[in-house]
Amino acid sequence: MKSRGWKVFLLAGIVGWTIPAGSAERCTEGSEKQGYWWGCDPPPPDEEQPLGPPPGEEVLRKMFPKNVEELLHDYRENALRHATEETVLWYYQLQDFARRRAVEFANLTQVVLLKHPELNMQTQYPVNPPGMAARSRQRSVSIESRLAAERGRAALVFLSRATCPYCEGQRAMLRHFRDRHGWQVLEIDLDRQPDMVARFGTDFTPTTLVIFRGTDQWMPVAVGVESLPRIEESVYRALRLLLGETSPGQFSLQEYQQGTVLDPKRSGGLGQ
Repeated sequence: MKSRGWKVFLLAGIVGWTIPAGSAERCTEGSEKQGYWWGCDPPPPDEEQPLGPPPGEEVLRKMFPKNVEELLHDYRENALRHATEETVLWYYQLQDFARRRAVEFANLTQVVLLKHPELNMQTQYPVNPPGMAARSRQRSVSIESRLAAERGRAALVFLSRATCPYCEGQRAMLRHFRDRHGWQVLEIDLDRQPDMVARFGTDFTPTTLVIFRGTDQWMPVAVGVESLPRIEESVYRALRLLLGETSPGQFSLQEYQQGTVLDPKRSGGLGQ
């Protein structure tokens, strides 16, 4: 009985709170107390009015691009909602204006990049077949010549474990690297030489590092299994970074790319 009494009391409290006595009297026109909890239906939402014709071209050209984008969105919604020939026509008239402005910008871009080759990516990163073939040859010559120049004072260190499932794959890639470039590759089993974990700051295997003999200069060049081209490029980049020829922000640059449009440290024309 006690449990039932508490339930009745609780139910009465909820009913008394959700539907207060005399709520209908407080549901008056202009009052903020509108809606179900005050005993009346909420007022209907205002009917959205259709948009009129879009602004003329002279006005549109003076608008910020982001405002034109907002206008396009509004007229698209207007056309979808009211679905008349007129509203659809207005939307596509705005689309036509935006498209013509985009074409104008693209044409201006072509002229500017032809007049200012220091801004043109095509000068350093061509995307047509003849240019891509030339870029690939230039990259290969740059990497191979640097690896040949440094093989007498640099070497690769390969961190491995007998239980490492990926070490054999990386070991095979490093054999190819050694045979192709004449570099020394030293393998260290971290289980047998655990002090090397502290020396090189990692216990992950396989890890490949480049070191300069007789110095404390070293840097990781591969984590996990990497292809031969990736190892070659990583060693090339690490050598240049360790020798102070590049900064971390220029890590991907080839020697012939420094000072070009691809160099983030190159001074541009702004403020000059």
